[in-house]
Amino acid sequence: MILRQIIAIFILLIFTSCDFLSPDRSMLQDQEILSTEVDYNTVDVYPLFRACNNCDAYEKQNLCFENVLVNNLEKTLNKNEIVAKKDVFGPVFIDLLISKTGKINITKVNTSQEIRASVPEIDSILKKGVEKLPVIIQPALKRGIPVEVQFRLQINLIKKEE
Repeated sequence: MILRQIIAIFILLIFTSCDFLSPDRSMLQDQEILSTEVDYNTVDVYPLFRACNNCDAYEKQNLCFENVLVNNLEKTLNKNEIVAKKDVFGPVFIDLLISKTGKINITKVNTSQEIRASVPEIDSILKKGVEKLPVIIQPALKRGIPVEVQFRLQINLIKKEE
């Protein structure tokens, strides 16, 4: 008799336990919204210079950051009056890494051998320009967490009109 009751309870548990163990459908829908996938190619908040602190939208922050970066590097390059050994023209690519703490470093300067031979001090001039950039008051953020971010700038060397 007791054995029949135990078997009946066991069978009843087998058929109904799946419903108790499976999550509620509304819970699953909420979990799908909170995806665990992270897009590592974008950030939620760009690094901020003090001049960009009042920008409220993502696009404005991005544009302000790039403008401050480019304008300051351009000022440094213009002050140094780069003198080439011969007329060379073309792009110089600068890879910048901004750390989680907001420190900016040049990771690579990529240009043609012809430009390197004609302007051997290009790396040191660019490094000085990066050192003179304003302080970053907030690093890039992804989901509220400071992250490293890398940028590639292109500078085009052109002949100065006399």
